Amino acid sequence: MKSSDALARVLFAGIFSLTVLVACGDQQEPAPDAGQGSGTAASDDGSGAIKMPPLPSGPKSPGQELAAKIEVPDFYPSDGPIYPDTKPSKSFVTGNKINLMFGTEDSTEKVLDFMNKELPSLGWNNADVQRMGPAISIAATKPGRELTVLLSPVDSGRPTETTLIAVVITN
Repeated sequence: MKSSDALARVLFAGIFSLTVLVACGDQQEPAPDAGQGSGTAASDDGSGAIKMPPLPSGPKSPGQELAAKIEVPDFYPSDGPIYPDTKPSKSFVTGNKINLMFGTEDSTEKVLDFMNKELPSLGWNNADVQRMGPAISIAATKPGRELTVLLSPVDSGRPTETTLIAVVITN
């Protein structure tokens, strides 16, 4: 029972972290002199009231953030799974881990069915599927390498629900 509690905490932390990353997007810190002379700083309109610059527009939900697409990066291994007709929304490398995030309007069950067929065809041993509520974790291995695929619905209750597909490959 203790190992399933630990798995639940790890899975929850992973999904929460990925959702935060998706929600935060690629926002960059402003340059140290941003706003000086550029018209983007807060200003006084003469009435004593401070007029703030407009908030940046952009995706409003994780599903909308996942709808933004990029090309598969060169560093992504050829044996890494890519859900059909879906380009990644985010990619990054942390230490020896390669991370890609995808979004699809397909259900988590449909994505799971695909992964259960695709991973063995790419040479991965994907014997370990864990469910935590609506979230699903797939752990797969190759000699000296590990792969984790997290599937989680986002934007539940909205007209278009998105499934987050997070792939982490450890070399």
